[in-house]
Amino acid sequence: MKAQRVGSRGFLFTFEDPYKTNMYVINGDKHIFVCDTFLGPDPIKEVLKYLEKNGVKGKPFVVFNSHYDYDHYWGNQCFKESIILAQEQCRLNMEVEGENDLKEFESHKKGAIELTYPNTLFHKKISFVDDVVEFYHTPGHTNDSSSCYDYFDQVLFVGDNIEKPLPYLRISNLDDYTNTLKEYLTRDAKFIISGHDDLMDNYDLVKSNLEYLESFGPGKVDRTKLDKKQRGTHYINLTTIGHYFKTEGNKKEALEYYKEAEEILQESDKTEQITKLKEKITAIIKELEE
Repeated sequence: MKAQRVGSRGFLFTFEDPYKTNMYVINGDKHIFVCDTFLGPDPIKEVLKYLEKNGVKGKPFVVFNSHYDYDHYWGNQCFKESIILAQEQCRLNMEVEGENDLKEFESHKKGAIELTYPNTLFHKKISFVDDVVEFYHTPGHTNDSSSCYDYFDQVLFVGDNIEKPLPYLRISNLDDYTNTLKEYLTRDAKFIISGHDDLMDNYDLVKSNLEYLESFGPGKVDRTKLDKKQRGTHYINLTTIGHYFKTEGNKKEALEYYKEAEEILQESDKTEQITKLKEKITAIIKELEE
């Protein structure tokens, strides 16, 4: 675990196993705010020990889950008696996906997991006036994604809405996502914290993610400017959005997304994994063309 101070009252905790993930803690006047709880009780115990050693204690905890992905809330069980905040759709998503995620990602558990869902829900936003901290709905990475803004230190915690090098698209309404990133630009934050990237002191990644979103669509993104990792993310995004259109019965739109995904596979190195993906995409395209 890596710990670093942010502003006058923030603590950023970063874990590298099984992949880089951030937790953020704000030592407010009335409450201690915990933004996301990672993968279980073991890392939470480390965090709490560090906080107590640094004099952060004696106030009630308020836990915030930025969205329903398992790696952002498996540590909730350590705060059962506290307020656990999330956007109202977040708990519904957790209830649908929670047990399956627990089985699928069992190897990621950090201690014995007892699924603990948010107990306090908000629709648009909830504010803690005495602590000048606000939590608000910012659909993007997922439909329930929300963010935290600390007005005192001007720190913006965005969960997985910002990612390097490109955002992962998990909702079909991209207007919501672009509007969220545009709203971030109005915040004038001194620091930006995302779920899986280094601490940011500028808006460069927000702007590049927004540029990608605004240009996203079949044939619209200049793939010659994408490196191997970016092409991989772009491929995933194309198939995700294509699947949404396919599910909705919009075969024409879906076909355009899947055909560009197929082009990316044609440009990729010939590996067993790529071959299997080609077969899968070809079968989907054939089905859509019938």
